Amino acid sequence: MPEMSRTKILNGHCTHCGGLLEFPVESTGLTTDCPLCGQQTELLLDRPVEEPTIPRKTIVWTIIAVLILGGGLAAALVALKGVQRLALSQNKHPSATTTPGETNAPTTVDPAIGNGLQASTVRIEKVPGGSLVYAVGTLTNASPRQHFGIRVELDLLDANGQKIGTASDYQGVMEPNSHWQFKALVVDPKPTVSARVAGIKEQP
Repeated sequence: MPEMSRTKILNGHCTHCGGLLEFPVESTGLTTDCPLCGQQTELLLDRPVEEPTIPRKTIVWTIIAVLILGGGLAAALVALKGVQRLALSQNKHPSATTTPGETNAPTTVDPAIGNGLQASTVRIEKVPGGSLVYAVGTLTNASPRQHFGIRVELDLLDANGQKIGTASDYQGVMEPNSHWQFKALVVDPKPTVSARVAGIKEQP
């Protein structure tokens, strides 16, 4: 004699009170009184919980990556503004003593600066394939002693020989009878055509 098939029991909830309801699969879609609240409710199978299409971990890591990139961009903008403020400050407060209208050529540098330090003429060099510009020259220590904390100060000139800005380079120590090729970065929005040595300072 064949065994009787067991009735499949489904779970659902009352549409009024939310109470748990158990009913045979054959009763799906029928209406009955809820044993908890007494209201008529339709016997329906609970819908499965919808999972998000994008895993939660992926969303969290994406947000973290966006925050990191945003922080890096903000830091880069702050650094750029700092460089711009420095360039404007150098233009507003030149350190050399050149008087307005002075048009000395960059080749008329007195080679005898003092203390045995001698400076060559200064030339303007642009980095190949880039936008950086340097004022380059050579400082010679012709004395028999060491010099410490040497700073070369330069005047930047336009095509008419007018001063449009300043630049400088630093060397910690110069040995006797040695040479130092200074290389000062030109940070000026105006085109620099030439440069000259405005002064050499030594740490006392």
